[in-house]
Amino acid sequence: MEQILFQNLIDIEKWNQARWTATAFLHDQTGARPPYMGLVFENIKAGRAIFDGLIERVGSIDAFEELYVSIVEGGIVGEESGYSVHISSDPSHTEARLKSRGQDLVFNQAIVVSRVLRMTPAPDSPHLKKFKAEMQIHSRYRLIPISATIQPQFECAIEKREVHFRQAADIAKTDRDAVVFPVNYFDNESVN
Repeated sequence: MEQILFQNLIDIEKWNQARWTATAFLHDQTGARPPYMGLVFENIKAGRAIFDGLIERVGSIDAFEELYVSIVEGGIVGEESGYSVHISSDPSHTEARLKSRGQDLVFNQAIVVSRVLRMTPAPDSPHLKKFKAEMQIHSRYRLIPISATIQPQFECAIEKREVHFRQAADIAKTDRDAVVFPVNYFDNESVN
């Protein structure tokens, strides 16, 4: 019998209220501390509520990397040049957390809720490149909410080790990051 897991770390109502409008990277000028990846929300109260809920679910250190974060670079039909940020959940990591506690989670398929935002920085913007370089050094970062007036909410940080750096050209129809493409993108058989 097929077991389907529905996993939702994305509180749709809160995300709609928060209005995610940008992604920002914050760096320690000395390079001694790991970088921050900030999700900029127009409504920071709702943005903080999102992070409060995430911390309740995965902790202030996402030890099992249950919160999935990817950055997909490269051209996407119908989108401006830039990259897409994809936030979701990782059911296989939830399964690992439960197994570590002696519990089983049996499923053949998973349905997850995601959020995607297309970023269109200036071609010479150094921030993503610097974030990637700092990840090579520190192998961790902190995900935080940031207000639209650029006020980082450091007390809401979630420490993470994984961010999936992807290229749009490498993503197939069945890939979890396929959600960054327009709905009918993969209907043409010649694509991936």
